[in-house]
Amino acid sequence: MGEGPMTRIVYTAHARQRMTLRNITDEMVRQTLEMPDEQGTGYRDRSVAYRRFPHGRIKVVYVEEPGQLVVITVMWEEDQK
Repeated sequence: MGEGPMTRIVYTAHARQRMTLRNITDEMVRQTLEMPDEQGTGYRDRSVAYRRFPHGRIKVVYVEEPGQLVVITVMWEEDQK
């Protein structure tokens, strides 16, 4: 992730709506960005981070900007078995 744990995390209105709808907290998003289980590149070259929690795995789609990460959307992933 960006420049380390002090990197600012900014949420789009869409991401906030999805987090509320899907019961995903700021802390879960922060942990996913700082300590992902897996990372990759998604649609339109956006960065993607994944992390498993007791209730499943979440996917955070974000873009890196100078001094901050902008979270585009957040969702629960289907189990990858």
